[in-house]
Amino acid sequence: MVQIFNDVRYLSAAQLDQLGLTMAQIIDILEAAFRAKAEGKVIMPPKIFFHRNGPRFYSSMVSASPALGYAGCKWQSGDPANPAQDLPYIQGLYILTEDASGQMRAIMDAEWITGRRTAAASGLVVKYQARADAETLGILGCGLQGRRHLEAINAVRPDITHCVCYDIQPDRQRKFIDEMSGAFGFQVEGGATAEAVTRAADVLITGGPIESDRNPKILPDWIKPGALVVTIDYDSYVTDAAIQAMDLVLTDDEGQIADARLHEGKFPGVTRVDATVADLVTSRTGRRTSEAQRILTFNLGIALEDLATAIEILGRAEAQDIGTILPVRNAAAG
Repeated sequence: MVQIFNDVRYLSAAQLDQLGLTMAQIIDILEAAFRAKAEGKVIMPPKIFFHRNGPRFYSSMVSASPALGYAGCKWQSGDPANPAQDLPYIQGLYILTEDASGQMRAIMDAEWITGRRTAAASGLVVKYQARADAETLGILGCGLQGRRHLEAINAVRPDITHCVCYDIQPDRQRKFIDEMSGAFGFQVEGGATAEAVTRAADVLITGGPIESDRNPKILPDWIKPGALVVTIDYDSYVTDAAIQAMDLVLTDDEGQIADARLHEGKFPGVTRVDATVADLVTSRTGRRTSEAQRILTFNLGIALEDLATAIEILGRAEAQDIGTILPVRNAAAG
């Protein structure tokens, strides 16, 4: 008999902070989720993604896993102009339902989840693909994701302690240096240009805005031998020539690249994908075989990452009795 739930748990960002869920734990959660994806235990159509009013975007992401017992949906917007108005760049909500009967179980702040799971997914790639002697982390884009990525890289490679950063807004770059120097064991310094940061980086994270019209900068010779490049901004920063010059090209989901190419005109330079992150964690294909290989991974951000994180959140919230309980109509009442 299906259990009937008469309420939904709402979790704000402040309440999510109380759960004690660490970046290292989220990385482990995502690794298990990608293994489930490799085993065919996840249903996940490509995200709906479109632009309005220039750089502002909207997206909706859904996934389900009978094996995990849940399904979920995220609705969010992103606008690079928001921080100047004291608004978050990303705003949205995540809805988690149990899979047996589709009853809603929780509503959560999506910015909290997105910020952490995006960086955690990058951390997972760095865990497997960064050179053993990597020393310098490059950050292009000194916003929330830049901060979260310091935490994620430290969780998997605490020996990487040097960070060079760049932002198109000098004030934001200076603020990042002031606030993050010493955080997570990093010595942080600014780069004069995106090129300078790219050339210095053993691991490079590109986190510029995803705009309707691409204006990529990174050329093939900017990327040093053995470097790992992880983009969290689609192909916004990397030129087609740079993409095609890489020894290995990976992504978290090939279907999402194809869908973004069809509906948004993204990824014209992606002529091959050598492996997925699911392949990477299951040791099938895609792992570094030479210290000289240059590797590019498109960390697009997929619904599975939200789902796996939200399931863990709900379990912790129920165990710790954290959240605001919202009464809903009894499922038996129709």
